[in-house]
Amino acid sequence: MNREKYSIYSKGKIGSLVLKNRLVRSATCDYQATEDGRITPQILELYKNLSAGGVGMIITGLLGVSSKGIGTKGQLCLYNDTYIEELTKLTKIVHETNHDTPIIAQLCHPGRQITQEHNSADCIAPSAVDSPILIKKAKEMSTLDIHSVISDFVNAIVRAKDANFDGVELHAAHGYLLSSFLSPYTNKRKDEYGGNVIRRTKIIREIINQAREKVGKFPILIKMNCDDHVPGGISKDNFKELATEITSTGVDAIELSGAMWDSLAFTEDFLGFLPVPIPESRTHIDSVEKQSYYYNYTKDLNLSIPIILVGGHRDIEHMEVIVKSGQVDFLSLSRPLICEPELPNRWLQGIGSKKSGCLSCNACMLFKDSFSCAFRRLHLNRREFETNLEQGWRAVFK
Repeated sequence: MNREKYSIYSKGKIGSLVLKNRLVRSATCDYQATEDGRITPQILELYKNLSAGGVGMIITGLLGVSSKGIGTKGQLCLYNDTYIEELTKLTKIVHETNHDTPIIAQLCHPGRQITQEHNSADCIAPSAVDSPILIKKAKEMSTLDIHSVISDFVNAIVRAKDANFDGVELHAAHGYLLSSFLSPYTNKRKDEYGGNVIRRTKIIREIINQAREKVGKFPILIKMNCDDHVPGGISKDNFKELATEITSTGVDAIELSGAMWDSLAFTEDFLGFLPVPIPESRTHIDSVEKQSYYYNYTKDLNLSIPIILVGGHRDIEHMEVIVKSGQVDFLSLSRPLICEPELPNRWLQGIGSKKSGCLSCNACMLFKDSFSCAFRRLHLNRREFETNLEQGWRAVFK
């Protein structure tokens, strides 16, 4: 059954961008960059396939905005001008493959979420809050440190525009640096950057205000948590106020997600889902009821900018119902596109199952030698893999 008349395949707008459909590739680190964060043939092939597959917009894996803020090996970077020419190769291949597929650069500083192997990164946060998971304790940032990070993000936005990206996304979700400013769980500051929701969002407002002076109406999106899944953090009770304040900063769209590394310290009974890495990417999504797991957080929102919803979308018919509801403007997904880069076109043409072939096992997130469906590529035994994953995930942080 052809789905060209579906709402999810209708055009949509984000700022000055016109998207051919409502399907967005959500940012996921591909771990395929060189040691110093530069483009490789594997990355170009990955994004070429995504563009050819029919997705309405691509958001890249996180790009490091600071030489002291690289969170993982194989991560792309944008912290100085030498990366502009490198990343132009990426935007060129996406635009040449499909001229109506915009590509957005996701910009990130990991903040306190630094694994033990990254001794060169600055483990910083708005406050020095103890973690039940992280080995390194974050250094509380001075006002000067904050201003420096703001400059890093602003400069990266300018470079992204120079590299012919169609916009940027500030990564303010999943417990990384900007996320830790937004959350009352990690932000205990008593100055202008902490306290009430206006002060906790001040760093976002200043990044956007300073960037607008240099890039004008260049699209700036933000990814943020609607639930940290930790006591005293962002939750369904306080998210609406935070989202409303973020909207007033001048962003062009909000992508909703959830969880942070500290949430892995809590039980499945507390969380409502199995605590395995990566916590924002839930496993065992084996029914429609478990899909689109942040959708309920959108129902009380009345924002003036588009909402992009990420989190466990697997069934195109279920996704169509969500888009037709009018509460969400775009749906973003990644693991299904790792499994099937051509999935948007397959669904559009009505070929095969209405469901993604993704098993939601997270093997693609853990076996990083090749950015593909590792479960299939390595011929894993599902029961053995999930048992080992559940028993051994803490090694990720040690």
